[in-house]
Amino acid sequence: MRRAVLVVGILMSAASARADSLWDAELRFGYGVSVGGSQGMTTTRASPLTIAAMASYAFEQEPPLSTYGGLTIETLDRTSIGAVAGIKLASGPLRLAAGGAWIFAPATLWGATGSIGTCKRVAKTIQACGDVQLATYFAGTDLPHGAAVTVIQLAMGLVIDAP
Repeated sequence: MRRAVLVVGILMSAASARADSLWDAELRFGYGVSVGGSQGMTTTRASPLTIAAMASYAFEQEPPLSTYGGLTIETLDRTSIGAVAGIKLASGPLRLAAGGAWIFAPATLWGATGSIGTCKRVAKTIQACGDVQLATYFAGTDLPHGAAVTVIQLAMGLVIDAP
């Protein structure tokens, strides 16, 4: 009986030692600069305000890897909606992410995304995060032939851990 109580206690403490849950939800706002062009001409202007709502699932503890996916909306100078998906490495307060983006309405854009940032726990299940995010769109009906657009943004958001 003593051994059973000891084993149950060890298992419970090991399960509660994990600070992060397997699932989380994130709401992120980003704004920055958009650089694009083709045939030797480059334009720089303010990027659209990007609002992203994502969920992620931690599938590996060492190294701490998770997959993410969600919706993204662009607003202010243009209005569009799309999807994002990728992989994220979170080690301590630092996080790195890489993935893809697909804007599907009203026109299409396909691109690659990446970000680097940090998070700080502000409550038991809430983290405040800041990131520098990059998206390069290289295909779609919203780009002139042979053109690409790169968007560099500062992003702020909240991550809520699932119980």
